[in-house]
Amino acid sequence: TSPPHVVIDVLGGNVTVSLPGAIWLRGAGLGTSLRDQLQANLGTRLAALTNGDKAKPIVWFCLSKTCWLSHNAAVRAVALGYANVYWYRGGRNAWQAAGLSMGPVSPTNI
Repeated sequence: TSPPHVVIDVLGGNVTVSLPGAIWLRGAGLGTSLRDQLQANLGTRLAALTNGDKAKPIVWFCLSKTCWLSHNAAVRAVALGYANVYWYRGGRNAWQAAGLSMGPVSPTNI
């Protein structure tokens, strides 16, 4: 069965660990408008990750509370019609500070 939600890390760079089960969509929080190629690419990736279910919860995060890449990506998901979009403002830093485990992750460029 598929997980009840999709957890997406949008941090740039080459970090190799993230929240367990996270999918790393490097670059999803960038772009120039909600009508750019990034938006189209993100729509394709999200459709695959959610099996086309726009009600499936999607959680976005990046490094810390000051990382706006995840907020930007969440706005993009809402513009694509996703109804249950969440922004985890704490990110990787808060997760580690709480003593929670990290897991390996491989980047997927948008």
